[in-house]
Amino acid sequence: MCDPKALWITGQAATTASPARVPVRITFTADNELVTGTTAAADLGNGRRLLLIEGAPGDAELPPGAWAVVDGRALRLTVRAAAPMTDPGRLDGLGRPLPPARRRTPAEREQDRTPRALVTERGILTPRPPARRRKGVRILDSPAVRGWSPIGTPTGENGISVDYVNPPLRIAGALTALPAPQGYKTVVGGVLVVDTGAFNGSAMGAYTVPDGNGNRPSLFAYGSLGSETGFGPPMFQVRGISAGFGWNSRVRVPAADALGSFPFMIALDNPGEIGADEDEVDPLTVLSHLIGGGNPWVRPQEGDLWLAAGLAFDCFETLRGHAMALVQIGSDLSISLLGVGGAQLPTKSDKKIARVEIGIEATLRPQAGELSIGAAFTEKTFLIDPNCKLRGGIGMKFWFGEHAHAGDFALLLGAIPPGREVSPRYPKQQPAGITWGVGSTVNLTGSAYAAFTPKSLMAGAGLDLTFQSGMLRAWLHARIDASLEWNPFYFDVGVGVRVGVSATIKVWFVKIRISVEVGISMRVWGPAVGGEGTIHLWFISFTIPFGAKRRDKEPALGWGGFQGMLPPPENMVRTTPVTGYTGEGAPPTRGADKPWLVDNGGFTFTADTRAPVSKLYLDRTSTTPVATSDPVDILPMKVTDRASELRVWLTYNGGEDSLSDWARTALRGNVANGLWGERPDAPGEGLIPDRILGVRLVSPPVDHGTSTGFLDELGLGFDPIAPDGNQPLQEEDATGPVPQRPGGVIRTIQEGVDTAGTRANRAALADALKGFGAGLGSLDADLSAYARAAGTAFTAEPMLVPAG
Repeated sequence: MCDPKALWITGQAATTASPARVPVRITFTADNELVTGTTAAADLGNGRRLLLIEGAPGDAELPPGAWAVVDGRALRLTVRAAAPMTDPGRLDGLGRPLPPARRRTPAEREQDRTPRALVTERGILTPRPPARRRKGVRILDSPAVRGWSPIGTPTGENGISVDYVNPPLRIAGALTALPAPQGYKTVVGGVLVVDTGAFNGSAMGAYTVPDGNGNRPSLFAYGSLGSETGFGPPMFQVRGISAGFGWNSRVRVPAADALGSFPFMIALDNPGEIGADEDEVDPLTVLSHLIGGGNPWVRPQEGDLWLAAGLAFDCFETLRGHAMALVQIGSDLSISLLGVGGAQLPTKSDKKIARVEIGIEATLRPQAGELSIGAAFTEKTFLIDPNCKLRGGIGMKFWFGEHAHAGDFALLLGAIPPGREVSPRYPKQQPAGITWGVGSTVNLTGSAYAAFTPKSLMAGAGLDLTFQSGMLRAWLHARIDASLEWNPFYFDVGVGVRVGVSATIKVWFVKIRISVEVGISMRVWGPAVGGEGTIHLWFISFTIPFGAKRRDKEPALGWGGFQGMLPPPENMVRTTPVTGYTGEGAPPTRGADKPWLVDNGGFTFTADTRAPVSKLYLDRTSTTPVATSDPVDILPMKVTDRASELRVWLTYNGGEDSLSDWARTALRGNVANGLWGERPDAPGEGLIPDRILGVRLVSPPVDHGTSTGFLDELGLGFDPIAPDGNQPLQEEDATGPVPQRPGGVIRTIQEGVDTAGTRANRAALADALKGFGAGLGSLDADLSAYARAAGTAFTAEPMLVPAG
């Protein structure tokens, strides 16, 4: 459509910046009959436009040229310049020739600093706008620190917000209701971020109210304080501290390669950067990133408690890092140590030749019997050139204690490729390698992996080198893979190389692609030794086998090989006292080093084994088990339905005694399917549940009997006291009547116990007690035994004092 009076034209145009046609308006500026300026504007939508300005349009705010307008910013369009001529006498550190040396003018340097948009075959690339700088605030360019982002105006429909500005002081925060997770009806969260120029800090927290399902409220709070300059000696300066806690709450522990996005780590330097992708940061965005989404960093967890403390530091003005300790108790005890450290070289120059940043995560779960350690490069790591990126990490995991996989471990580097899978319980790692875009034509990609387990060692590496310039493309692919198993011994090694070149030729309106590739690969395995070689040409491939065929399944182990997969024989069975052990020092739990000294009032102990038990006996010769379970299978030996017996008996005074009359409880638990399963793909996450692993035994109740047994004269002996007759045995003068030993007292007792008068008095006393509700029941009529016993019950004549 054209308007000759208003001098404008509208229509549609195709651009590389949009997959569809976009509306275009062309405006002309005239002076009498002469056109003095032209402006063509293409609307790309979402506030994005392309402008082509020629001459001197009357309404133009930009100088002539091609422009991209994005989010209110005008960026001049540019294309990738042709490679400049090089000077063979000037080489960089990699031996590449550099352009001739010349002094740039101030105008050229200013032009280089001006952001521009790059036109490519696939669209237009625009740089992200820089963060706004405020007085007293410095944008930090260093590993692990992204600087202090501007704080946006806080919002929130269901709460209150604060935004105070008095340079250099800025305070922003909000307190509001947030979406509640399932099982909870209300979540009240708040965040406060403060920037004074020299210091910055944050405080965040949330209180979650349950919906009446019996759960208790959940609460967490976390705060940090940081500074641009550290405190302390140059060798170790503290730049920030943080602390937090949670009640009925749990924190998701990040992997080593994800520590750069862990909010508690980010808060040590820049709480406004948590979850932020824009210049303006809503404080509630910080909180929603922390507790929102399908996999939040902090979530309610009934009965759990966590404590965290963090530190940001500099070492020798070169190494900058963060460290944090996180302890969680409740449903599972876990102790995590997290850290991110980085350095860049050179430290003072704007041009860096290397930047290395590594995240480290170590978590101990003592109750579960698991220790995991991980280390990985972050996305900021590069060597020699910013385009030369290192990636990947290493992970270790150990199982111990009562864990079903106790004694197992894994050490992994990078991601294990398909076809060489390991157990799913082993740590998962990101691919490890290097990616380097050398200029605009060469791309180098390297990868590596390794896995070390109790059963095998596998490793591999690959190299991909690609050159592309215009319609010409060339490539090199090389790879090596190796696997070694030692129980039974087996190896499998493969290596291969491919080289190719392709060119695209345009004939009239038809594009023809010509490609040539040659390659060779070799694979060797054994024992029995065999292999195959493959030759690949662009028009045909063929494989030549030699030697023995590759095994199609894992062979069965012999008993000797299987024994090597088990703990030493002396550690296979153990006995452990629970209560009643009275010996000195720790009791022996394995072997028969020495007998146990136990309490005759009662004793409890356990006997368990590292192998599943199908029959449990409590003596040495019995043929009747006291407990039974399923037969035992041995997967590495390919045998099934075998019997496994555990016999427990007591050796006492040189003889053997049965424990059948002791109270018993069979100990049950999980065992590894890889050892005691019938097939490797059995369900249950590699575990077989509810197998007998031992027994808990409690001694019978004490039988005191009816007799004290024989007592010799030593048992009845006593030591005389001298001087005889003076009581009490004190040096002070005694007060009161002096005890006398008149003699004949024992005879008086003997003659008076079994008399009619004594029996009558005793009966009268019993009747009186019965009247008070304390009846004694029937009384013995014959007291002659007491009269006879009086003659032997005393070792000397009693001492008397006058009554009254």
